Amino acid sequence: MYRKLKINGKLESDSLRMKVVDLPVSATEDRVVGALDIESAITSGKKRFEPGVLAAANRGILYVYEVNLLDDHIVDLLLDSAAMGVNTVEREGISFSHPARFILVGTMNPEEGELRPQLLDRFGLCVEITGIRDTDQRVEIIKRRGAYEQDPAGFAGRFHDAEQVLAGKIAAAQKNLKNVNVPEALLRVIVSIAKNLEIDGHRGEITLMKAAKANAAFEGRHEICAEDIRSVAKMVFMHRMKSLPFENTRSMDMERVFALLEGEQTE
Repeated sequence: MYRKLKINGKLESDSLRMKVVDLPVSATEDRVVGALDIESAITSGKKRFEPGVLAAANRGILYVYEVNLLDDHIVDLLLDSAAMGVNTVEREGISFSHPARFILVGTMNPEEGELRPQLLDRFGLCVEITGIRDTDQRVEIIKRRGAYEQDPAGFAGRFHDAEQVLAGKIAAAQKNLKNVNVPEALLRVIVSIAKNLEIDGHRGEITLMKAAKANAAFEGRHEICAEDIRSVAKMVFMHRMKSLPFENTRSMDMERVFALLEGEQTE
């Protein structure tokens, strides 16, 4: 590889679809990080690595169903790999490392237990899913489910054009993202929100800035505005906020901070 780079000045590359790799809640350490074939190393003197979930998820998406039920030891492994971008396996004096850069996506039911704070803060955005109460929307869900079961291909075709428009908008936003400017005044707004909500650390503030830029790029603008911040702030901060036992004050606190900041901007 180094010889090719030295001769040609570049390496061959190819575009591949991102992989979505499932991490079972019951996965063992060897299943997650991979294992070294000690017998092969002893008999042949060659290291033979059997890749795990982290190797499969490199440059892809690692999905964990019921992430709050993961064993604490597996959580620690995920945190280390996410922080370093590298997975290292050491067994019997033999060490092997490989890249482990992935996007972590998890789903959970809060009634079955909360996430450890260290892991919770690693999730950039959090979306709360609730049941739909509107009658018309529930009827439409039933209709669409029935239409899909009768003709899956025809049902998908109904939304093909709309999906292509959305895909094109996302692709354009990706190209535009690097050109989006963040005024210092709005950076101060972001910091003020984090301070008023008593958010620990700086991951939340950095994530809010990036998410606001992404929202502006998606809308086709080259500079973020206050509405971009408001649109994504709840997804960034809701799971990072502290609330009292048996008292859900987080939504109220978020609205109070927005009202305070809007008042400051109009003065």
